[in-house]
Amino acid sequence: MKYAILLFVGILFFAGTAQAYVGPGLGVGVIGAIIGVLLAIVMAIVGVFWYPLKRLFNKKENSESLEEDDENEQSKKNDSKSISEETTTDGVDKV
Repeated sequence: MKYAILLFVGILFFAGTAQAYVGPGLGVGVIGAIIGVLLAIVMAIVGVFWYPLKRLFNKKENSESLEEDDENEQSKKNDSKSISEETTTDGVDKV
């Protein structure tokens, strides 16, 4: 592996002339392609790992909030029962 890297670097240093014109348009295109590939990799990572974890955490928070909502509803029902017990059938409060 070490020799392969040295060979590659040696070829780069002793390369001949390109015999072609590389203008600014091609440079911008290459930079745009590299940025596009990097962003695609980042978005793939986000889609595969981060988004499902976010959904999992939201489900946990939602289940906790649902439990709190159930407790609140139970307390409201208990309050309404105690209020209905204090009134008679004709709507007059007991004293």
